[in-house]
Amino acid sequence: MSQQRRRFTRSTGVTLEVVVMEYLRELAETSDRDRSFCINQIVREHAERHGRPLPPASHPPPRPEPTSQEQ
Repeated sequence: MSQQRRRFTRSTGVTLEVVVMEYLRELAETSDRDRSFCINQIVREHAERHGRPLPPASHPPPRPEPTSQEQ
């Protein structure tokens, strides 16, 4: 029996152009995935092409380092 890893996700609302939504719908149907998966995959590929590969979603996101408050 395989154990699925928990994916760290957050819901967000974005406004997309109609042609972009149509493309995502077609892509999701042909790849048998949902739109969220397609958007995440596109962003991951873009990040990798630009030298910033993203860690897997099964790893918790890094916590921001605390900043010191100057008075």
